[in-house]
Amino acid sequence: MKKNYVTQAINLKNYPLNDNDSIVVMFSKTKGLLHAIAKGAKRPKSKLGARIQMFVANDIMLNEGKNLDTIAQAQSLNTFSKIRSDLDKMSYSMYIGELVNSFCSNADSQSENFEEIYNLIFNTYEKIASSKDKKEVILNALKFQINIMNILGWGLDFEYCSMCQKKIEQDAIYTTSHGMLCENCAKEKYDYTNIKLNTKIKMFLSELTKFENTKYDELVNEVVVQKCFLFMKKYIDTLTNKKTKIFEVLKKVTVSA
Repeated sequence: MKKNYVTQAINLKNYPLNDNDSIVVMFSKTKGLLHAIAKGAKRPKSKLGARIQMFVANDIMLNEGKNLDTIAQAQSLNTFSKIRSDLDKMSYSMYIGELVNSFCSNADSQSENFEEIYNLIFNTYEKIASSKDKKEVILNALKFQINIMNILGWGLDFEYCSMCQKKIEQDAIYTTSHGMLCENCAKEKYDYTNIKLNTKIKMFLSELTKFENTKYDELVNEVVVQKCFLFMKKYIDTLTNKKTKIFEVLKKVTVSA
């Protein structure tokens, strides 16, 4: 017997199923990553149309299906409307959606993490929507990168060497094969992908695990934040064995527009 259930979920993306219906990819507070059918959502007078847009958080009721569940009702909790009116905000929010889709779609996802991940996505979208400039947008995306990796057990330890386990007192060296190393261990395990993080950057990244406002938020500039974001992106791309292309795609769209 098919059942109904209610949950809170944030839309990460949607795509057409047929002329009238859409598939919505969302992250639920209680069910994790979901793919559900929004029947009639593409019709002009559909009540679901606006509620299945990307970056919308809803209270939803779903009907269980054999392959895909169907959205029966949806009530918006937050539309994060300012994200859709700014290309930078939209780009980094789409990147976050891609990360969630990549890391939370396999059997390794733990149900006890669902609420924590949902709250992280919600809070990040809220902060990105209210960001005053590009630096703040990237900073919030960077905090998401660091914290989602920590939740899923893939976090980088910026304070202790992954080989000798001693506290890194000076510059840290990141290698794709050994993680974060102190300078002494890095000399023994050198590889061409070494990335050097000076002490101040290491302290900055360590502080961002707190997610909330830190003493560094106002001190760092956009260049530093961008470099740290790209460092984390490279680390994450290595884990997934694929390069996220959302920024390149959006850049081409902008140039051709």
